[in-house]
Amino acid sequence: MLRKMLAIAVSFALAACHRGGDQSGIDSGICGSPADLISSIQGASLTSPRVAQTATVEAVVVGVYTQGLGGIFLQEEQADRDGDPMTSEGLFVQIEGAKPNVAVGDVVRVHGRIAEVGDERASLTALVDLNQLRVCDKVDELPQAALIEEAPLMAEDWEAFEGMRVAIDSATTVIANESLLRRGELVVSLMGRQFQPTEVALPGSDAATIAADNLRSRITLDDGSVAAEPPERIEWLPRQPSVDHTYRIGSELSAIVGVLDQRDGRYRLHVSEPVNVRHAERPESAPNVAGTLKLAAMNVMNYFNGDGKGGDFPTSRGAENADELTRQRAKLMSALKAMDADIYALSEVENDGYERRAAIEELAFRLNQSRGRRGEYDYVRFPAAQLGSDEISVALLYRPRKVKPIGSAVSITEPPFDYGSRPPLAQTFEDATNGGRFTVVVNHFKSKSCQNAEGANRDRGDGQGCYNAVRVDAARALASWLASNPAGDTGGDVLIVGDLNAYTKEDPIRLLGESGYLPADDELAYSFNWGGAAGRLDHVLASAGLRTQLRGVAHWHINADELPEFDYNKDNKPRGGDARLFRSDPFRSADHDPVIVGLAIAAEPETSESATDETKNSSASVQQ
Repeated sequence: MLRKMLAIAVSFALAACHRGGDQSGIDSGICGSPADLISSIQGASLTSPRVAQTATVEAVVVGVYTQGLGGIFLQEEQADRDGDPMTSEGLFVQIEGAKPNVAVGDVVRVHGRIAEVGDERASLTALVDLNQLRVCDKVDELPQAALIEEAPLMAEDWEAFEGMRVAIDSATTVIANESLLRRGELVVSLMGRQFQPTEVALPGSDAATIAADNLRSRITLDDGSVAAEPPERIEWLPRQPSVDHTYRIGSELSAIVGVLDQRDGRYRLHVSEPVNVRHAERPESAPNVAGTLKLAAMNVMNYFNGDGKGGDFPTSRGAENADELTRQRAKLMSALKAMDADIYALSEVENDGYERRAAIEELAFRLNQSRGRRGEYDYVRFPAAQLGSDEISVALLYRPRKVKPIGSAVSITEPPFDYGSRPPLAQTFEDATNGGRFTVVVNHFKSKSCQNAEGANRDRGDGQGCYNAVRVDAARALASWLASNPAGDTGGDVLIVGDLNAYTKEDPIRLLGESGYLPADDELAYSFNWGGAAGRLDHVLASAGLRTQLRGVAHWHINADELPEFDYNKDNKPRGGDARLFRSDPFRSADHDPVIVGLAIAAEPETSESATDETKNSSASVQQ
């Protein structure tokens, strides 16, 4: 266009004027007269080289977000691009006050001050404090979108497309969906499912490399609304989320077109038209594992049952009322029944003792009810009023016709299990078929939440998060305690299970490995999704002797990949969305995936009656 040829001819003079920081220049307002190139405003770095200077831009509107983001996006036409792949051809124009009557495809002329809006984590180059906005023309075809065919080399390389129309034709993988119904957002990866850095690499520099790779290959898909309330409808989805359209992590999206923004700490694409979706399949059946005994470990996400009679709500955690408890129980029973385990190792159960109507007693009762057999399951009773002082605890359910508890359950409540990491629960079982014995120790280590973290428990930036020191102490104390044979003589066959709140390559898991308790499965696996990356927080670690008796390990991915709104809560659903989101099925029965273990316990060696009695007496006098 002639007007831009003139602009190029005088660009050096304009730049010189702007470099002087002229704040008083006012554009003539004549459409087609010389104007600044957007590429000269954007520059080739993360921030504009002309911040605080004034500029005039005449370009095509490619996105109108005056009601949400408070502005519009402009992009140069093809003939006006500078040809430098490092400089963006798009720009955000911040509009305050009355909203102008502009539409996508309009050619507008604006004059204002160049600024970086947002925060230091992710600022957006913009034109602010406008003193002019005029519609000059309308184009028949929008400027060509930048085609993204593969992940950039660095996360910062997205900067070259800031403010521009961007198209991603190839399939991307959903890696985070927790904000879909709250804010109209999905995070996708151009390199498939992402794993937590410390799930696959050692903490420190190795993990940092994985973290950088994760960051560069992801982009947030957004509706541009910045809604304070959950959107009633997400326009860029071909179907609204429901039990039939799940948008699970692992789903694939393609034919994505939108405007690239940068705010709230990340690059995001405001999608302008419905995308193509291939929903990841739900695993309707629990995975089969070989063996003669089956154990399932699961974090049940705060199962609190009030007074056990439908009252005493809300409790400090879990369901807020009896109706929500009914829904929570239905989903949980659906999951537990489907796994059909002989032993259930549970965490995040209300720590209200072992008497009638306690949470663990009710779980056993309801599981028996769902199976239609009285006494099908019983629960391990720790020989004290409750297990430790935390409001949640670990617990064990078992099938008496398959396994028999030997001796009393034991635990350790001394530091570091007096606060943060909950006391473990260890119980020796005997295989009812052949008399073989083994010990199950269910655990729940301190979480990675940084609340009140001090000193060595602060995030050290090595990928392990906060309270790693507490978890290391817990792992060391657990290994030392187990070495003292607290649950009686079982030949050293011990299975450590539960939510250890540490990924596979982190210090606590490696310390337990060095103590002889190795992962039951060497395959890459996950039980939890956080921050767009999957990892294994829920572990099965076996002693050397027990590893030879393992026959299978599998995670059942019914929770971690699901939308949070599929859970039992009533207050986290969009308006009118409960009917399409809630089912009394296993999906989102908790936030962690259960892990299922198949065992073939070796028969107990022949012993004399006196030796057997001596073992039983030893079991009765263990530490409690």
